[in-house]
Amino acid sequence: MEFLKKIWDSLVAWFIGDRGWMTLLLLLAVVVVGFIVVKIVIAVARRIMNKSKLKGLAGNFIITILKIVLYFAYLIAILRVLNIDTTSLIAVLASCTLALSLALQTTLSNFASGMILVSNHPFKEGDFVEVAGISGVVKSISLFSTKICTGDNKIITVPNSNVAGGEIINYSTESKRRVDMTFGVAYGSDMDKVKGLIISELDKHPLVLHDEGYTVRLSEQGASSLNFVCRCWVNNADYWTVFFDMNETMVKRFEEEGIEIPYNKLDVNIVSAKVEEKQ
Repeated sequence: MEFLKKIWDSLVAWFIGDRGWMTLLLLLAVVVVGFIVVKIVIAVARRIMNKSKLKGLAGNFIITILKIVLYFAYLIAILRVLNIDTTSLIAVLASCTLALSLALQTTLSNFASGMILVSNHPFKEGDFVEVAGISGVVKSISLFSTKICTGDNKIITVPNSNVAGGEIINYSTESKRRVDMTFGVAYGSDMDKVKGLIISELDKHPLVLHDEGYTVRLSEQGASSLNFVCRCWVNNADYWTVFFDMNETMVKRFEEEGIEIPYNKLDVNIVSAKVEEKQ
């Protein structure tokens, strides 16, 4: 009983003599007001994320980081009110943060690149793109990597640092796309006839956008051929169909019209042994 009495007397002396009641009121105010402020800041941040492009996985990640920072500051404020030294706690946290950042340097780089991709939005899921030397359809975009489905149905996961740090070609942004083809014919071929044949096949093809016009001109006098460039416009989804159709069709038309398609030739001269002896 004597021990409990001493404790009680100490508490009374602290509460009245040392104005402990003011410390309790201040602690209560910090606990209640701090908790309310943290909740309000998180709610406002979540609403901003929902209205911006940073929603979904990116928004949830940012909200989680914000919660950790706010609740840590909340804890530090409470400890300060209780006159508890927080210097060592902050130093330990700073050391842990530095060590963690060094260990996760690559991951953090991918995360930062993911944030750039999410905010800039250079492509979306379903777009046909070429990134980091890989061509295919974007299947998913996360904070750390981007998944691409190639033409032979392989899923390739590309780190976001490689995506954001390189050239990004998006073939799906525009609804129309130009098809560029080159047809080579032998020297001596009738140029007007060659151009006419190409134009006639373009006119026949139902997927070519005829109103957009097209270009058929001699582009190069090659080492063994006259090269004609052919450019036409098609809907994005019809690009490869028109490309392959025109290449196959022009080979057949040139053969039908007697226009030679040149190719590399190797002439081999054989000298008999008798001829060499006479020489």
